[in-house]
Amino acid sequence: MRKIIYILILLIYTACGEVNSSNKNTDVLPMKENTVNLEIEKNDTSKLRKIITLSTQKNDYNPDEFRKESLKRSFEEVILFKLTDTIKADFNGDGIIDEAVFIKDNEASGIIIRHGKTHEEVKIGFGNKFAHFKDLNWVDYWGLVKDKETAQTIFNKEGDVITTKNVKLQNPSILLGKDEVGGGLITFLKGKYIWIHQTC
Repeated sequence: MRKIIYILILLIYTACGEVNSSNKNTDVLPMKENTVNLEIEKNDTSKLRKIITLSTQKNDYNPDEFRKESLKRSFEEVILFKLTDTIKADFNGDGIIDEAVFIKDNEASGIIIRHGKTHEEVKIGFGNKFAHFKDLNWVDYWGLVKDKETAQTIFNKEGDVITTKNVKLQNPSILLGKDEVGGGLITFLKGKYIWIHQTC
């Protein structure tokens, strides 16, 4: 009888051992699989980092470069300036260099053009209506255009584009632009400064 009990106990221990060892094996296998998966994930992450780095390098957004490339399609002679820079050119065609400064304020921004010959100051913006706007808070960049001709976008009363026409430019013009939207030119024609809209 004791022998039978010993044999039963031995069988139970052996069975438990096999169960435990099989459990251990099942625990070990997933761990190995997890380890492999982790290694794969690390490899994928490093690959992904390389892809992101390459992508970032290729798509590294430099607004000045983007603006220059974009403006080259519309103008032959254009120079971009920082909004804090002073632009100097003969804007009114009297043979004397004038100056334009951009003053950006949260309430009312605008441009002051100082004529070199008469020292007269022309203010554009600052809450006063000029073309279809009263201030220049929307401006992201500005520059100087020396082209002798440009295209003007013409709208109807509803604000829809109806056509474009060529406009002769007598003097250097001030370019104003907003990223991803467009802008236009401030130019001196027939004794006054006018706005030439160029994009929708």
